[in-house]
Amino acid sequence: MSSVAFNDFARAYLDYCAIYNAPKTLEGKGRYVRRFVYFFGDRDLAGIARADVERYVRSCKADDAGNPTINRELATLKHLFNYAILSGYTECNPVKGVKMLPEARRPLALPTTAEVERWLVWCLQNDLLLYDLSAIAVNTGLRKGDILKIRGENVDLERRVLAVAISKTRGIQYIPLNDVALRVLARRKVPGYIFINGSNHLKSFKRRFRRAKTATGLPCRFHDFRHFFATEIHDRGASVRTVQTLLGQADIKTTEIYLEATDAGRRRAVELLRWSYAERREEYTLFEM
Repeated sequence: MSSVAFNDFARAYLDYCAIYNAPKTLEGKGRYVRRFVYFFGDRDLAGIARADVERYVRSCKADDAGNPTINRELATLKHLFNYAILSGYTECNPVKGVKMLPEARRPLALPTTAEVERWLVWCLQNDLLLYDLSAIAVNTGLRKGDILKIRGENVDLERRVLAVAISKTRGIQYIPLNDVALRVLARRKVPGYIFINGSNHLKSFKRRFRRAKTATGLPCRFHDFRHFFATEIHDRGASVRTVQTLLGQADIKTTEIYLEATDAGRRRAVELLRWSYAERREEYTLFEM
C-alpha cells in the first residue's frame, strides 16, 4: 500500500470530482476540502482514524457550524476516503463509524394552487418568457438550470416527450409532456437552446423573477414550483415511486421530503372517518354529550 499525505491526496480527489460533478457541486466540495486540509494538513492519509474525524466534528461545532453543514462535510470526507481505498492509499474509511448529527427538518415553502394560477396569469400578461419557464417548471417538475438548457432538437412533439440532460446527475431523463408543456415547447421549438439568448440570461432571469414576485406578492423561489409539481401529482393519485421517477431522484427519501401534505389532502383523509361515523351513528348515540 502506497503512502500519501492528506493534502496531496485532497488535490487528486478534487481532480477526480471535476470529472463527475456539476460545477456548483464541485464548488461546494472545494470549500469542504479546504477545511479538511487546514485540519489534517500533511498527515499520512492511512494514519487518520475515527477519533481524528470525531475531533474534526468537535472543531466544526466549536466554530459554530450548523449540523446540516457538518453532515455535508462528513459525507464529502467519507467519499474522499472511499476514493482513497479504491486508489490503494488506505484500507479502511475512518468516517464510516461516525454518526451524522440530527437535523431539524424545515417545512418546504409550497405555493397554493391559487397562488400559482395568479403567478402564471400575471406572467402571461406581462412576461411571456417567464410564463413559459414557469409553466414548464409547474408541469414537469424540472429544475431551473435544466429548463434553461432545453434544446429544440430534444423536444419530440409527436411522441410528447422531452429528453433533458440533468445537470445534477449528468444523465439523460425522458419527461412526458402534458398539453400545457407541449404548447409552450411547440411555440419555442428552434434548433439549439430555446430559452437561452445571449450570455446575460441568468441576470435577466433574476431581474424578471424579482419583478414578478413584487407584482404578485408570491413569496417563493422558482425551485418551489418543483415542490408544487411533486405534491400536486401525488395528491392527485401518483405513487411516491412515480413522483421519484418524474423528478429524477435516486433516493426515495429525498422524494418524500417534497411530498408535504396539502390542506386538501389532509381534509380528504379526515372525510373518510366522517363517512364511517355517519354509517354507524346509532352505535355512538349513548356516548354523546
